[in-house]
Amino acid sequence: MKKISVEDKTQIRQLLYYGYVFGIKDNRYRSFGGFQLWWYDKQLDVCNCCESYWSDGRKRIQHYSLNRAANFLWHNRRLLFVRSKHLPDDKRLKAVGHFAYVKQ
Repeated sequence: MKKISVEDKTQIRQLLYYGYVFGIKDNRYRSFGGFQLWWYDKQLDVCNCCESYWSDGRKRIQHYSLNRAANFLWHNRRLLFVRSKHLPDDKRLKAVGHFAYVKQ
């Protein structure tokens, strides 16, 4: 994860759409090295947010619209990081979000 500086919510929406995975760094997040992960699933047109461990069978994944996710990430922009591995290269993360959405 690398610290990122964003100009506005539009830039956040664009980066999510193009496969970037964002992380919000906070002590209350136990997984992914203390990050809450955010990514956009183009197929389902939904933004996923995960703060669970990979080994946690009850993955807590929440789903948001792209605009709502951008608003939330913009609000937390001082804690914002970007993952070096893009979503198209991370089949595991894509599958987890897709499965959780379909399971609803």
